[in-house]
Formats: sequence, structure tokens, C-alpha cells
Amino acid sequence: MKPKVIILRGTATNCDIETFNSFRYVGAEPELVHINQLLAGGKKALDYDIMAFPGGFSYGDDISAGKIYAVKMAKLSKDFEKFIKGGRPVIGICNGFQILVKTGFLPENRANKQVSTLYTNDCGHFIAKWARLRVNKASPCIFTKGLPDEIDLPIAHGEGKFIVEDKGELAAITGRNLHALTYAENPNGSMLGIAGITNPAGTCFGLMPHPERNFFAWQNPDRPAAAREAEAAGYQFFKNAVDYVG
Repeated sequence: MKPKVIILRGTATNCDIETFNSFRYVGAEPELVHINQLLAGGKKALDYDIMAFPGGFSYGDDISAGKIYAVKMAKLSKDFEKFIKGGRPVIGICNGFQILVKTGFLPENRANKQVSTLYTNDCGHFIAKWARLRVNKASPCIFTKGLPDEIDLPIAHGEGKFIVEDKGELAAITGRNLHALTYAENPNGSMLGIAGITNPAGTCFGLMPHPERNFFAWQNPDRPAAAREAEAAGYQFFKNAVDYVG
């Protein structure tokens, strides 16, 4: 049986097809599901093995990026909590990371209370470029297992600055190695250069860079012409999730 992946989308989600194709390529059975289908009861999150929140600009980033989607998710919080606490893999990419932060599922805390956010980039405008990332090999994150020390992924966001008001929360993240990815050169002003965080179990992961956009080696403009490998760094994120539930 192929693992079933629910790829949750909403108005203005725009990386859902790439995320769908990435999971399908690594052997999963993905399905695109609008958040309204869950709210109406036509689909159930707990019928799936893996959950993905793709990038995009859900609901036009009104109020703040991911906020309206997070409000909608609040009505389904019990199912989402069961999904995450049951150890099923969850990945939130870019806008998906913003959603997971604003629902309080990342960083994980007892009350599912929002303790961090992704704020406007220090430069004050949208950034679209390739970024060099450092992989925290001590992190429990299942999605980053097997990756080299440094990888390249594209970023494309206006609100990617990871900040935590309580320094104790930031210390808890770093103390438990939950900062799975950090920027080699901080493009948005994120605290400690954090680009992605996971929960202590390593199964719920949010990141601002886009692994689905460096899935194949030919997608990287800096790839050496003589390179023969088919897959690139992004491939491993999706393959790890499928292998984990397989």
C-alpha cells in the first residue's frame, strides 16, 4: 500500500501541484484537498498517513501570512493534534510553515499556543533567491535525515523572519536541536538564522525554503554541467517522509 498524503490547500495556495508531484515521485499516493473540504466534513485528515501544507499566499496573506488559514484550522484542531501527536509526518513549506507557527503546532507546546511568528524580512520586501542552508545533524527531524552538511534551496517570501518573543522558548528550540535548518547567510533577519524547525519527535517540520523547487538536479542553476545525479537535495525531504511511514 502506498502512503496516503493529504496536501492541504486554500485560496491562493500556489505550490500544491509541485508538492503533489514530489510525493508521487517518491512512491506516495497524494491527494489535493481544500481546507473547506475538511470543514464541510467531506474529507477527514485522519484518513491519511502524511500531511503537507504547500507554499503560496493563502488568502492573500491578509492580516499576516498564514493567519486566515490558521484560523480556519482552529475549527479542526483536535484532528490536527491527533495527527501530529500520533507521529504521522507533517511538513509545512513557506506559507505552510507560517500556518503551523500561527496555529501553535510549531514550536510544540502544551497549550498549542502561538509563541513565535514569521515576520516581515529585514530588507522590507519580498525575496526570491537561492539560499545556502546548514543541516543540523543533531536534530531529530525525520525530513532532513541523510542530507549533507550544507544544501541549496530556493526561498521566496516576504514574511520569513523567524522570531520568538520569549528567549526561553528560543533556548528550548536550540537546546533540543529543534532548529533543523539554518541559513549560512541570513537573508531575512531570522533569529539565529533559523530557516526551519521541528517538534521533539521530529515528525512535524516547518521550513521557509522550498525543497520541491530543488527536487531534480537540473532545477539548480549552479549544478555542475558534468553532474549525473537525477535527484537533488529536495528529493530527500519527501523520500524520508514516505520511508518513515512505510
